[in-house]
Amino acid sequence: MIKISKYPLETNRLILRSWQLDDVDDFFEYASVDGVGEMAGWPHHVDISTSLMVLKNFIVQDNVYAIEEKTSNKVIGSFGIHKSWASKDEELKVIEIGYVLAKSHWGQGFIPEVVEEIIRACFEKWNLDAVSVSHFDGNEQSKRVIEKSGFKYVDTTDTTLEQLDDKKVILHRYLMYK
Repeated sequence: MIKISKYPLETNRLILRSWQLDDVDDFFEYASVDGVGEMAGWPHHVDISTSLMVLKNFIVQDNVYAIEEKTSNKVIGSFGIHKSWASKDEELKVIEIGYVLAKSHWGQGFIPEVVEEIIRACFEKWNLDAVSVSHFDGNEQSKRVIEKSGFKYVDTTDTTLEQLDDKKVILHRYLMYK
């Protein structure tokens, strides 16, 4: 699996990097807002101890990374790199990406900027064959980012979100080949 800690990324406005324990206040600030985590499949945080526990897990697993805004040096979101549903074909080198952004930063083009840089790194730096991404039914913001980024729709499936009390959701899946 790709490790951003070994390959930090940068855009004009953002630094995509590994989490640090002192990011916990920024993390809690956006993760505690109702509706932010739920768009990504997890409940919003009700206390900072939850954010600290999740953050420690991010650091150990090294597959979810911070999105830091350069002008404020503040973490405003995160993105993950995970094993893809499309990696059933053992010949194909593919990862799945996911992202979440502070509600205060929605609509400012940050996530398209992140996705563009991750796609570039996947194909140019890490020599992957494909990148997959998905969104829940009704998440029109993610759908627009995915389609504008050039991903092609593959299918729709039902899934259960354990972290949201086994909520049943419809998931739309997309893929981009090198």
